[in-house]
Parts: sequence; C-alpha cells; structure tokens
Amino acid sequence: MITNKIIFNLWAKVCLVLFFSFTFTLNAERPLTYFLDDIEYDSNIPSPCSFFGYQVGEWHLNHTLLVQYMEKIAATSDRAISYEYARSHEYRPLMHLVITSEENQENLESIRQKHLALTDPEVSAGIDVSDMPSVVLLGYGVHGNEPSAHNAAPLIAYYLAAGKDEKVQEILDNIVIIIDPSLNPDGQDRYASWVNRHRSKTLNPDPNNREFHDVWPGSRTNHYWFDLNRDWLPVQHPESKGRINAYHKWKPNISTDHHEFGANNTFFFQPGEPARVNPRTPQRTDDLTLEVAKYHAAAFDEIGQTYYTQQGFDDFYYGKGSTYPDVQGSIGILFEQASSQGYTRETIHGELDFPETIRNQVLVSLSSIEAGLEMRETLLNHLRWFYSSAIEQANQEDTEAYIFGDTKDQGKNKHLLEILMAHEIEFYDINQEVSIGDSNFKPGNAWIVPLKQPQYRLVQSMFEKVLTFQDSIFYDVSTWTKPLAFNTPYEKITSSRELSNIKGQQVKDISMPHGKLAEDKSNVGYLFKWNDYYAPKALYYLQKNDMRTHVATSPLTMKFEGESTSFGYGTIFVPVKTQDIEAEEVYEMVGKAANHAGIDIHSVETSLVDDGIHLGSPSFSSLDKPEILMLIGSGTSSREAGEIWHLLDQRFIMPVTKVELERFGRIDIGQYNTIVMVSGSYNRLGESDREELKRWVENGGTIIAQRTANKWLDEHEFIDIEFVSTPDEDEEAEMLPYKKRRDYYGSRRISGSIFRAKIDTTHPIGYGFHREKLPVFVSGTLAAEPADSPFANPLLFTENAIMSGYAWEPYKNLKDHTAGVIVNQKGSGKIISFIDNPNFRGFWFGTNRLFMNALFFNQIMRN
Repeated sequence: MITNKIIFNLWAKVCLVLFFSFTFTLNAERPLTYFLDDIEYDSNIPSPCSFFGYQVGEWHLNHTLLVQYMEKIAATSDRAISYEYARSHEYRPLMHLVITSEENQENLESIRQKHLALTDPEVSAGIDVSDMPSVVLLGYGVHGNEPSAHNAAPLIAYYLAAGKDEKVQEILDNIVIIIDPSLNPDGQDRYASWVNRHRSKTLNPDPNNREFHDVWPGSRTNHYWFDLNRDWLPVQHPESKGRINAYHKWKPNISTDHHEFGANNTFFFQPGEPARVNPRTPQRTDDLTLEVAKYHAAAFDEIGQTYYTQQGFDDFYYGKGSTYPDVQGSIGILFEQASSQGYTRETIHGELDFPETIRNQVLVSLSSIEAGLEMRETLLNHLRWFYSSAIEQANQEDTEAYIFGDTKDQGKNKHLLEILMAHEIEFYDINQEVSIGDSNFKPGNAWIVPLKQPQYRLVQSMFEKVLTFQDSIFYDVSTWTKPLAFNTPYEKITSSRELSNIKGQQVKDISMPHGKLAEDKSNVGYLFKWNDYYAPKALYYLQKNDMRTHVATSPLTMKFEGESTSFGYGTIFVPVKTQDIEAEEVYEMVGKAANHAGIDIHSVETSLVDDGIHLGSPSFSSLDKPEILMLIGSGTSSREAGEIWHLLDQRFIMPVTKVELERFGRIDIGQYNTIVMVSGSYNRLGESDREELKRWVENGGTIIAQRTANKWLDEHEFIDIEFVSTPDEDEEAEMLPYKKRRDYYGSRRISGSIFRAKIDTTHPIGYGFHREKLPVFVSGTLAAEPADSPFANPLLFTENAIMSGYAWEPYKNLKDHTAGVIVNQKGSGKIISFIDNPNFRGFWFGTNRLFMNALFFNQIMRN
C-alpha cells in the first residue's frame, strides 16, 4: 500500500528534478532553503513544491491553488485550522489559516475570548497576560499586481505547520498566527493569468516587454476596479466587509500589510514619516512600530538587503491595511518590496527576479512573528492600554456624543449605520424628538454615538472636522468625516444630562427598510417621493418593465387617511390608464417596485391635489429609461469608471455598457441616450469619432462628464467652460534649500478634502435634496467659473467653502463661488459637467443623487 508519506517523498524528489530541468529558464535554482531555514519538516505535510509541482517563484500562483494548499495544510497538520470569511465579487473564497501549537488549538476559542477581553476596559485590568499568546495577522496581496505578497503565504504556512525545530515550537506555543493568503482574489487571478500567459521560456528582463505591462484597467483592483486598500474604513465591498468582521473576531497585536512598489526601489517598512501620523494614533503605537522595525532591519542586514523606513509613506488615513490596525490597539506594518512585476526585470540595481521578492516578504513575515514572540507581553499590555486609555481620553472631551440622522432618507441612514456596526462602534436610538443647533432629530430616524466607548479614537476620526495639520503632505485623503460624506445632519451633544435624557437602547442589529405600497389598488396612479436614496432603484425597475413614468417639476400636497403628505420636486407619478397593462397588473408591478427598492409608494384615487400641481398637469414631465454607455480604456480613470459601474450595478440594479475608446467608431451609439465620460484623455477618439459624438449630442443625446473629461470636451469645442487658474503665493522666494523641493511642491494641492456647496433644490439636478448646503468631496485643483446662464449652474461652491481637510493656503478659497455642476446645452442635447467626482470610492453617498439625477432627468433640463 502506498502511503501519503511515500507520495510526498516522491513529490519532493520530483521537485529536485524540476530545479535542474528548468535551470535554463530561470536565473538560478531556488531550493526551499533559499526561502526558509534549513530545518527538518514533517514529511506528512506537503511542501509547496510537492503540492504545486513546481517551486514557489517559478510561476505566479493563481488563487485556487493557493487556497487549496492552505486547506491541505489545515487537513494534514494538527497545528492549523482554516475557515472562509467572505466571498469576492467573483465568488472566490477569502480565508484564514490559523496556526498555533496543538495545545493552543485545543483551547483556541478560550484563547480568543480571553484575548478580546483585553479590549474591554470594564474587565481588562484584572487579566494576567504572562502566559497569554499574542496574535499576529499576516495579510498578503490586497493589490492583485503585487504578487510577491500572496506567493510568500504558502512558504510561511509550511514553515509553521511542518517545521520541527525548537524555534518553531516556541513560536507556536506563544503566538496564534493568522495567515490571510490573498486579500484580493479577483485581482490576484487577473495578474497571475497575465504574467503566466506572457512568460517566455527564455526569460527576458527588458522592462519594455509586454510581460511587465498589464493592460487597462490593470490587476491592482478588485472586480469593480476599486482599490481594496482604501476600503478598510468605508467597507463597501464583500472582501472588506468580511475582512473587517474577521479582524474584530481576533483584534491582533501585529497586523502586517504586504505590498510592492517600483522596481527601482529597495524595501520599505514602517514606521512612516514621523510628522505624518494621524493625531488620533497614540505616540506609543508609533514607538512600538519602531521597536518592531528593528527585527526587520536585523533580518535584512543578515542577508545584505538594503531598506529604508520613516520616509515617504504615512500613517494618516485609517482606511488602509497598515493604518486601520493602529486605531484598533494593534501595530500595523506596511511592507513595500521592489517589484519584479514578471519573473526577471532589469532595474538600476541589476536584475531583480521574482523569487528574490518572495524571499524578502517571507523574511519580514518571520521577523514580524519574531517581534510578536519577544515583545509578547508588551504588545498584549499595549492592546489593553489602548482601549482603557480611550475611555480616559473621552472623559476629557467637551463633547459627550454625536447625534445624526436624516428624517427623509432611510436608505442612506441604514448604510451609515452599517459602517458604524462593521467597526464595532456603539450607537443608540433616541427616545424623543430633539432639536440641536440647526437640526431636528426624530426617533426612528436618528441615532447617538457616545464618545465614552472603546472605539473613541475611531469615532472621533469619523465624525470630527479637521482643518489644521502637523504636515502638509498626504499619501491619501486628508479627511473622511462620515456624516458629511452622507450629507446627513449631525450635531454634538455637550451635556451629559441631555445625553441621558434622549439616549435610548443600544442598536444591536440593523436591516434595510422594507418598502410597501401604502394604500389599495388605484385606477388613477401611484406616487413616490424622490428623497430616499433608493428611489432611483424603484424608478428604473418600473421603466425596465415598460411602465410609463412622470416626474413632478413642482411640489404638491395630498391627503392620505386624513393626513396631508407633501411631495417635493422630483416626485414620481405612475399613471394607470396610460399603461399597456391592466390596472391590477399595474398595482402588482408598483408593489414589486416598492419592495425591490425598500421605499413607500402611495396609491392615489384622484388627480385633484390639496395644493400644488394636479396629477394631469403639464408640470409632470414624462421620462425615458436611461440607456447608458460609458467610455473606458487606456487614458481614462478606471477608478471613476469602476465607481459608476458599481453604483449602478450593485445598488440600483441598472446596466451600463462599457465600451473601449478604440471600439467607439464601430458601434451604433444611436441606441443610447446617455454617454458617461470619466476623468482622463479621450485622444484615442479620432476626428470622425468626435464628429459622430457631436452629431449624437446635437440630435438629443446627453453626455455626463466628470472632472478632467470636461477639459477634453472644452478643448474640442463640445462645451465652453472657463476653468479657474490656480493661484500662486504673492511673493515667490528666489532661493530655497533644495532639500525642501519635494515638500514645497507636494504641499501645493487639495488633498482629498470636503467643500461646502449650495444646491438648487428646484433644478432637476437637485431633485430629492431638502437642504441647500451640500458637502462635496474635492481632490485636486480643477475649478470652473459658472456658466453665463443663471439656470445652468445648479451647484455652486459657497464663500469660505472648505469644511474639512487640507488645502494649501492659496487654494483654500480656490473653489469659492465656482461651479460644481454645469448644464451645457448643445443643439437638442446637453452635456452635464461634474467638476468633481460625485461617486468617490463608493461611500460618498451624499452626492450620488446628483449623478443619478443627471441620468434620469437630463431630458427635462433647460437653460
């Protein structure tokens, strides 16, 4: 009988043969000892080479093989268990492999519960950590095109699960190691497929080779072209939702985040720039990060690998994988390895090959584990201190809590609550109506977030407005005030008595609203308001089912069961008589739309209203179903395109046809009534393409253009926009120290900030908004003067518009009195220009409505 041991030994011999047989295709042989210590391994557990049939680094691993190997480790080792915590958009599993000693495995749930107790200030003080294991989370490959990360994971798993020396056992006795082998399975598979398909038998290190140039949109991102390393805080994707949920089940002491950067670099590890740490992160966290860094330095010094730290990268935005742990009592560590991109690539340091990049990721994984071992009690005590000190700091604040909620938009409210709950932030109902500042809050539509809770620091970072900064350079956005992103009213509660009076029950569970058709079948029609976030979902559902729909261009009031109900601008009317189906079928269809979108729809028995326009009025304009084409491809912003794709596909269940610029001239654009152009260059459209596009607009089509797409349209005379020049300082210095050059130019920007605009709520772009002030996300210095027609500027920035975030001093008033949206008439069609991005990263819910209004109501806009 052939045993597993004999099979694994045979495979090991096969791997040795493969090393020699493939010598002519690789720069050098890479035995296991190139990556790991030369120790004895358990022969019952397959090595990566014996499992894959080739050594790690010879081919780029696809996700299926990687997961199968992790599951094999869990099946063959008493030290390991695996579990799935999410599925990607493309339904690939995201999973953890948890490795620790056999004894710890037997008590794993008890260990986890005791570890989590350290984060509860009410019980943590009495916990003895002297014999408690630390927890180290190794996170690999959030960017699909940074393959050394996830290709290092099987080597670490094998070392810990099969290694038989005393050092490995000491690690397992004292640490619970959680391996997340691929944070972005969809991106990983796109990139592995690209590189493997373009690999030559004769390796070619020429950087111009196709192997090193993944095509648009690239493989860095997930299915919808989102950067998942910016989604730790917004949690808008299943990968992130699962990851954050799994994170809080352990709250690790060290969390690693493995990346790659340019091929001509060396290796970076945190801490980052000392002046660019989020002020909500304790100095103690940064000090411990530096202590952990010494372990990485020692590992690299031993092999002569050069590196750097405390330069170039920051720890400011809490939505990244290396920074989010810092606000959770962990030590988050960013690793950046110079990328070979393919297999072997020329760099300024000589040829860099794929196995070398993997080896470096293995080394810092092991050095992180070493730090987790030797700093075990320090790290556990830090976790305890972090949460207990949060309560102490909250007690020193003048603010007791934040109260927030939109009385007119349940859909948007629930999405904000989902984010809070994902991050284990405590929030409560209110038990009575209350007015604070300029806002009124009602039970069922408002909630309270107290500051005195373990997540105090994260709460502050999500609710506070910030206008002063220690540094002027930002690797990412400089603010992310969640209520502003949602355009949701919120205020501070400064009195403990007031908080006590209105604070209701803690919310433990949330669900999306269930829509309903409020009254019986009608022979006249049905009305629904446009103020709920998901009203467009109901409208499109009806339109795609061939229902005729109309929009109110003036408000009206009707009575239902004796009570007056106001319907504002943008109210949708679904008449019964003009449909092609019977009244009973209309009733059923409208009911399905209400349930589909989670909104309330009213049945009306008369066209006569109590106030405002009557239902047969010409002030109700008929609507056409949006038929949307989005231009994409090389030169255009894949991020913005992905945001729109995700918005329509996932939230509103609306199709969008994505067409590469090169194919534009080969399709019939007459079948579409709306074309979306995201930021970027459209120079791939030739003269004949441009003329065809102009004719299409003049014949009634609508272009919706975002950001720099408007500059291209202006340059090619589709529109005439006067863009605002960026100001300089009054007096430019004649000479400055050269060492300040990078900071000098780096600070001249608007770094992902929030500006205040005024919206015309009577304009179709403003339908559904019920407050004139609208927070808008701004990144960059694009600004435009208002159009000549006073009716073409439905969104204008106010005086002193900046609300939160960094802007270089001369840029702070750059947006003042400039246009946010311009409606340009061209023949029978129009071009709607968004100067900024209304759909930023999928979480700027507050301005999504602007974009949806442009899609549904462009046909009724007039200048």
